[in-house]
Amino acid sequence: MRILSKLEPTVSSAIFYGYVEAAIQMGVNREELLEASGTTETALADPDGRLPFSTFTSIRQVLEKHFGPAYGLKVAETMTEIKATVLAYLLANCKNLGEGFAVLCRYRSIAAEMEPPKLIVEGNHATLGCRYGKMTVMMNASFLEAALGFWLIRGRHYTGVEWNPTEVQLQGPTTDTAVYERVFRCKVVNKCKETKLIFDKDLLSLPIKNPDPNLLQYLTPIAEEVIKNLPGNQSVKQLIHDKIFTSLENGNTSIDSIANQIHVSARTLQRRLEDEGTSFAELLDQTRNIAAVEYLKDPHISITETAFLLGFSDSSTFYRAFKRWTKQTPAQFRKAL
Repeated sequence: MRILSKLEPTVSSAIFYGYVEAAIQMGVNREELLEASGTTETALADPDGRLPFSTFTSIRQVLEKHFGPAYGLKVAETMTEIKATVLAYLLANCKNLGEGFAVLCRYRSIAAEMEPPKLIVEGNHATLGCRYGKMTVMMNASFLEAALGFWLIRGRHYTGVEWNPTEVQLQGPTTDTAVYERVFRCKVVNKCKETKLIFDKDLLSLPIKNPDPNLLQYLTPIAEEVIKNLPGNQSVKQLIHDKIFTSLENGNTSIDSIANQIHVSARTLQRRLEDEGTSFAELLDQTRNIAAVEYLKDPHISITETAFLLGFSDSSTFYRAFKRWTKQTPAQFRKAL
């Protein structure tokens, strides 16, 4: 069973359960999914439980095998209405779509501890989305577009109106244009700086079907208490992972450089990481390991270029590190794919 490490970003068991059940409904074997995720039926059945966010990443190979690269959106289409979290009840009882999206921005971490979305109104258009870290996009591109699609699908459901965005922007690569057309029903642009829906601001006034203002008022302080106590709220580890990954491109991954980016001293950063049971050197090594595997999956990136992108001084140093990580050389790993 997957163990939740101290302060690791989490996802609601109820959300993951809904995702797994949708995949099973679409034909994926239950045992295969549970084995890949490292979870149990008992863990999924706990409506108040939390799972490591990496649980989503762990099942992506199974889902991609069954549904192709757009597996996230395909599963999101199939998910039935989820009312197992405080967030879902809040959304269902807002006055209108605008209030619902504002609630989503505030309490998204109840469902999954990721970058919170922002609702911005400019001129005649509104946008809902955020800018994910590069490592998050590399590891979870299909899940990120699925989340955006799910917000759109729930927005249609809660209002009872089949409204469409004017444009969708995704940070990840194109997965399946046919699925984009079916779910988003608008122009989709990939490899953007942000992941977001762009739509007519007047849609924010669409009323939610049968809201209960009293229930919303009752649940709001409960939601505040939930997000205050989430494990990832105080995590420095995930933040440093993302900072290291971004810094790999310019080759400046020293602890002094990373500490400067978050406005603390190197000593303070190291102490905070020690409090979370890790070290800067360990995170740098882990980040390079994760990025190396993802780069080598792309046939357009050479092994030599991969070594350069990871900040290694030469290919031989990268070869030794990769063999330590995977017990294979980069060439053997790529051939096995």
